[in-house]
Amino acid sequence: MGFFDFMTRQGSQAPAGGFQPLPAGTMTSTRIVQELLALPKAERNEAWSRQFLAHVADAAFFTRYPSVLLGADRLPFFALHSTPAEEPYPTHVIHHMKDDILLEHGMGVVINPNGPDADWAFSFGDILNFHLHGAFYPPPADAAPTQGMAPQSRLPQQARNALRAFLQGLGVAAPRVMLAAWDHAGPGSLELVFNFSPQEFKSVDDFRFAMNNISWYLPRNYSYSVAGKQAKDGAFELL
Repeated sequence: MGFFDFMTRQGSQAPAGGFQPLPAGTMTSTRIVQELLALPKAERNEAWSRQFLAHVADAAFFTRYPSVLLGADRLPFFALHSTPAEEPYPTHVIHHMKDDILLEHGMGVVINPNGPDADWAFSFGDILNFHLHGAFYPPPADAAPTQGMAPQSRLPQQARNALRAFLQGLGVAAPRVMLAAWDHAGPGSLELVFNFSPQEFKSVDDFRFAMNNISWYLPRNYSYSVAGKQAKDGAFELL
């Protein structure tokens, strides 16, 4: 994936009251993640990935200017670095920033961006999956089905807001959606059916862009389709 053809800046947060010592668990995860990222990419394997994913959410990272990068697909990533630049100490932990920064502002996360490359990238949908289930990626399709989680709970308000802003930016004034749980596609999976037509977008290219990139806002076991304006509006709700 090519991430960084476009760049922009949003304010980063400095810790109130100056430096605050990191909790022991955060220090441990930070050390492990930094050691993992020091390993050359050619030597990283599946075990490396499992350990990285087990600790990255609780590790502390540094920010640099610009702190928000727009990828080649024009979708925003908050950039985190494992080594310092302007900041003398790490201030961002994914677990702590996921609600009021990432989900609130419709962003993914990229770790150690370097030109068109990076050590890792999480889409908004990956962050949403972590918010819902405590893991960035869905479990295998043959795992036990999710119990007691309504479709509405699988698409919380932050995700609705991000999807609405995305579609409205492309011309859909009032995007509508219908939700249905489909655990046979994987535990916690969800089918979204949107009610809009290509004519509502600013251009045909914008419609194609939306259809190709809605998935960036969703966990990887979610699916989506378009019913079109021939569908009955009563079956749909506003995002």
